[in-house]
Amino acid sequence: MRNDSEGTPRVAPAHRSGLALLVVVAALAAGPAAAQSTGPYPDKPIRIIVPFAPGGSTDVIARVIGQKVTEAWGQPVIIDTRPGGSTIIGTAMAAKADPDGYTLLMTVSNLVTTPALHATAPFDALRDFEPISLLARAPVTIYTHPSFQPTDLKGLIALAKAKPGTLNFGSAGPASMTHLTAELIKMQNGLDMTHVVYRGGAPALNDLIAGHLPMQFATVLQALSQYQAGQLRSLGVAAAARSKSLPEVPTFREQGFDIVVTEWYGLLAPAGTPKPVIAKLSAEMKRVLALPDVTARLGAIEMVASTPEELAAFLRSESERWVPIIRKLGLKAD
Repeated sequence: MRNDSEGTPRVAPAHRSGLALLVVVAALAAGPAAAQSTGPYPDKPIRIIVPFAPGGSTDVIARVIGQKVTEAWGQPVIIDTRPGGSTIIGTAMAAKADPDGYTLLMTVSNLVTTPALHATAPFDALRDFEPISLLARAPVTIYTHPSFQPTDLKGLIALAKAKPGTLNFGSAGPASMTHLTAELIKMQNGLDMTHVVYRGGAPALNDLIAGHLPMQFATVLQALSQYQAGQLRSLGVAAAARSKSLPEVPTFREQGFDIVVTEWYGLLAPAGTPKPVIAKLSAEMKRVLALPDVTARLGAIEMVASTPEELAAFLRSESERWVPIIRKLGLKAD
C-alpha cells in the first residue's frame, strides 16, 4: 500500500485485483440468497415456463401476455420453453422452483390428466401449484374430410352404430381433451370407434386433409384455416355457445348432446408462493386479457380471466371429471 500526494492511502493495482477476486468469491459463496429480491414485487425478471416447443398456441399466448406485463411493470418477462415428456419436464421444473413469484407455469388442460396417465409423474396438479388465473379456452370440434358422409353429430352416431368397429378418428394424443371428448361420446352412446394414435394433432390433421383419416377431434383453432378454405367440414362444437370462429356450426347441445369440452390455458405458480404476489399477478392477468389489442392478436382463442379461487375450483372439477374416465379406459403412458 502507498500514499498519494495528500496522504490518502491508495491500493496498488495488484492489491485491487486481489480484493476484486475476494469480492467475487464471496458473492459466489453466498449462492442464490445473494440474488434474492429485497424490494416490492416484482424487482427482477419473471420467468414463465412453457412445457411445449416454441411456436405453438401456448407459447404464443405466453409471449403476448409477457410483453404486456413487461410494459406495465418494467421488468423483463422471459418465456422459457421446456418441451418433452408429455409436458412433464417443464411442469416438474416449475413445481420445484422457488415459490417467490419469479417462476411461473403456463399450462394447459393436460395438467390434470397427465398424472393419471403417467404413474410416475413427479408432481401433483392440485397440491404442487398455486392457481393464478385462467387465461384462455378453445372448444373442441369434430373436423371431417369432405368425402365423409355424415354432416352432423347425429349422423355420425347413426353411422357408428350401423357399422361398429369400422370408423377411425384422430386426436392430439392419448388423454388429450380432444381424445377424451371422443371417448365421452363413445361411452354415452355405446359406440365402437377406433382411436388412431398420432404424435400430436398436426400429423393427424395431415392425414385428415389427405383423406387417409375420416375425422379428427380437434380444437376449433387446430384446423380453422383449412376449414375456412373448404378442405374440411365440422360436425359440431363442444361449447356452451356457438364459436365466433364457426358461427354456422351448431353446438353439441343444440344437436341434443349435453357435452361441453374445451382445451384451456392457465397460469400457475409453485405452491407456497405468497398470496399477495398471487393476487397481484391475477389482477394483472385480468387487465391484460381485457386489452383490445391482445384479443385482436390472439384471434380465435377466447381470452378469459378468473380469480385464483375460481381456477382452483375449476382444476378440481376437471380432475374429478376426467381422471375416472382415464382410469376406466385403462389409459397409461408408463
